[in-house]
Amino acid sequence: MPADRPMLDHDVRTAVAEAGVLSPPRLRALAELARDRALRVVVLGTAFDARRAAACGVRVAAAVAPPLGSPVLGRAAIARAIGSAVRGAPALALGERAVDAVRAAGARPVELGAWPLPRPAPSLDSAEVRGAWGVQPGDRACLLVASPPRATDARVALDVVGRAAVLGRPITLVAHPDCRHAARAAGWSGVAGGAWRIVLDERADDPELLAGAVDVGLALDAAVVVDELARPPRGLARWWAAIPRSALRAPVRGDAMGAELLVRAGVPMAIADGTAAAAALRAHPRVRMFDLRRPNLGALAVHAVLGQRTAGAGAAVGAAGTASPAILEAAPA
Repeated sequence: MPADRPMLDHDVRTAVAEAGVLSPPRLRALAELARDRALRVVVLGTAFDARRAAACGVRVAAAVAPPLGSPVLGRAAIARAIGSAVRGAPALALGERAVDAVRAAGARPVELGAWPLPRPAPSLDSAEVRGAWGVQPGDRACLLVASPPRATDARVALDVVGRAAVLGRPITLVAHPDCRHAARAAGWSGVAGGAWRIVLDERADDPELLAGAVDVGLALDAAVVVDELARPPRGLARWWAAIPRSALRAPVRGDAMGAELLVRAGVPMAIADGTAAAAALRAHPRVRMFDLRRPNLGALAVHAVLGQRTAGAGAAVGAAGTASPAILEAAPA
């Protein structure tokens, strides 16, 4: 078994994956982990989610879609999919709903403390991709790392990249359409004399595919924007802020895998403080950190790392920068 694969308890024979929220790289990592450890993979989601997982190499043993997305309502179906042999035994749970589903089935959920990086995937043709984006010769392309997409904010990213474009040549921001405020950011495209450009591409959650076509990567966390950058609320806003966060559609926290894969492919990055990517890659020589509360510093960070791209420069760091993942017991219900 490869050294960078996590050490799982030998009793773990089943994995329950909330495939709809797992990025393609994470699904490929799950496929490799399942092959290494002979795990039986149950997909918690729709038939489309199961096909998506299978397309990334996951051998799906069963798929179950709980009514209204509730593991409690789907307890019987989940128990049948997981199998009676696992009741009371540990099962690997990937995703918050997967943890609830494993508990509902009477099993004991365990979680990956950190994900292993999947094996390198080839990039798409650079000229073809950049042409489809409308990137002109000599101009730059910046990938907003979407891991997962709704953990990022396209509007904030476009503000940073647009300011960086003013410092030099035009930069096209490439973002996933499921990023927060993606539609609003697209409405800004073309302002400031055309310096602010954005392209929405569903492949943005699989950064290795696009690594050959981008000049720089950008990682920021929408949860950091909401939690740390907001001004203290006043008036009705203070009352609104008193509503429990769980009652609102709060942004999820991003993970570091997308940034790690992009750096492994040789793409330099500007990374906002307070993100998982910052914790994982702070010491990397081709990464610049910046304070997201000061967009001009983000623009300077993007501008500073442009031109540092080298093919395969991050390959060694991709392995060394990802420790052997730990397996953590899920918190008691």
